[in-house]
Amino acid sequence: MRPVLVAFLIVADAFTVGSLAIVRPHGWLPPFVAFGITLVGLAGLEVWALRHRRDDERRPKKLV
Repeated sequence: MRPVLVAFLIVADAFTVGSLAIVRPHGWLPPFVAFGITLVGLAGLEVWALRHRRDDERRPKKLV
């Protein structure tokens, strides 16, 4: 998982949450909560991606 790709998703979702919070159209609360929960999940995924980057490049040495 590339951290930069998750960061782009976070930016897009944060823009949606911010827009809903500023504009507050009729019936704004359910999408605000849904996108807010998604934002928290993406933030957790970003932390995980940053901690596990380059894991695929660390391969155990062969025992011969």
